[in-house]
Amino acid sequence: MSIISFTRSIIPKALTGPISRNIWTKVTATGASIDECIESCQPTLESNPDICVALASKSFTAQDYQQLMSKLQSTLSPTVLMGGVVDRVSQVDHGISLLLGYNETIVPFTINDSENRQKVRTISVGRWGRVEETDRVKSQNEHVDKVGWDQFGSISTSIQTHQLPPGIQQKNETPSFIFSISDNEPDELLKSFDHHYPGIAKTGIIGSSTPFVTGQPYTLFHEHFMGSGIIGFAAYDQSHAPTLTVEHTALEPIGKPLKITRCRGNVILDLDEAGATGLLIHLIQNGQQISKDEEFYLGIYPLDDESSQHKLTVNRITSGDPRRGNMSVDTTMDFEVGQTVQVEHNNSISSKALSPDSSFFIF
Repeated sequence: MSIISFTRSIIPKALTGPISRNIWTKVTATGASIDECIESCQPTLESNPDICVALASKSFTAQDYQQLMSKLQSTLSPTVLMGGVVDRVSQVDHGISLLLGYNETIVPFTINDSENRQKVRTISVGRWGRVEETDRVKSQNEHVDKVGWDQFGSISTSIQTHQLPPGIQQKNETPSFIFSISDNEPDELLKSFDHHYPGIAKTGIIGSSTPFVTGQPYTLFHEHFMGSGIIGFAAYDQSHAPTLTVEHTALEPIGKPLKITRCRGNVILDLDEAGATGLLIHLIQNGQQISKDEEFYLGIYPLDDESSQHKLTVNRITSGDPRRGNMSVDTTMDFEVGQTVQVEHNNSISSKALSPDSSFFIF
């Protein structure tokens, strides 16, 4: 078991009153059963946290996840309890990881899947759409008919632009930070948060696909279990807003940085005046102990700003055409000619130092 605990702020409530400590604590545990994991965590934790977020590896059973939530509720009595199933838990792979906050003002939120929800990652080109997506596609078609093609704009534009979750909308204050657990479609909510709160930290994790574990596409829980959607919370401690940085410790660069010289949307056509996929194959063939079957990533710098490491974003390379040279990248942002990119691959030696799931996002 590994334990990390830190104090975010110490603030006197009044000059003559007691000191209130805002504490965030993380505990990670592994064990043969959920009971064993929770029992190993319990001695290190105080009860009655304002928020408890539980991440569990997908190596348990559906019954284990039900037991996890009920056990945490009875032993810790958190004001807000939520969590999700992820591929693996940091440092231990199989187990649970808990994040607890004390003396915090917390506003939880839930985004249920609906026909009006924007989905930019669900691929259905050239194949039959899923039955559960029928209502959403019908709603989008009706929206186009209503506003007309001149007002439609783009398939990446949501019907409900920049809408906040109800709880946060009613709070009418700027949070100190936001955390969320999502299915594979977090983009609409993240864009809304970035529109309303551009200066605060927003971080989260995409859950693991669980159809063969729980019978649901994803497994999220807040008050009840959900097979899709988003759950999360906003914290409101204005005395000390945290600053977050992301380090991609499990990724290693391959070759030197390259300039985008031709692109379209999320597809890179040429890097340094040569076919993008051809350059990637060349880098793989000249790299030591690199297999073409690995997953490869692209570190992307802002235009004309290749020195700002804190602004670097990393996205997975999803496909490439060696004949045409095209390279597709898993991003909803449009590339620009002149941007600098760095090809990277997953270093298996460091991969266990990753967060519980490789799909960790931060805006």
